[in-house]
Amino acid sequence: MQKRYEVLAGLPPYGPMAVSVPQGEYEDGSEGYVVRFYQPDGSSWVANFAPGLSNFSMVLDYPDTDRTIVIASGEGYVMAVDQEKPLSTFGGAVKSVFATGHGEVALVDDLCVVVVSSTGELWQSERIAWDGIKDVVISGRKLMGWAYDPTDSIREWKSFAIDLDTKEVWGGSYNTKNWFQLD
Repeated sequence: MQKRYEVLAGLPPYGPMAVSVPQGEYEDGSEGYVVRFYQPDGSSWVANFAPGLSNFSMVLDYPDTDRTIVIASGEGYVMAVDQEKPLSTFGGAVKSVFATGHGEVALVDDLCVVVVSSTGELWQSERIAWDGIKDVVISGRKLMGWAYDPTDSIREWKSFAIDLDTKEVWGGSYNTKNWFQLD
């Protein structure tokens, strides 16, 4: 299988300028998260991704498609390796990624969850937490964890669950109509 991307330690000192993603962010030479994309014809191009608000960076590849997900310090981008403009963007403070087992990934930040399918389609949950999500697990088709709620001095962490098929959310800091008890 042909290599589709490579995370670089920094901007290349030689060759064509890196493409700023999104356009206009880092055209002055500032360095973000740098990734080289390899085209099917053997050529390549370098992207300089604007960072988000966390320390989490990685690249996820969907081998049977032309889609790649780039997380640049919490900011998410869905890319096609042959296009310099992102197909979509999401997040801002993504801190963890989970494979769901159904060709999709769940990306968790401090406020909500974003699910990205292998075709690059995005679904973003409603706001789940005031400012923090922790101890996330996937069990079957449910994503579960704890959401921070500073307005409750007795129980600051509230359980939540998301049905990955129906996209229904239970519990968390905001959803008072559907509470969820996490064992």
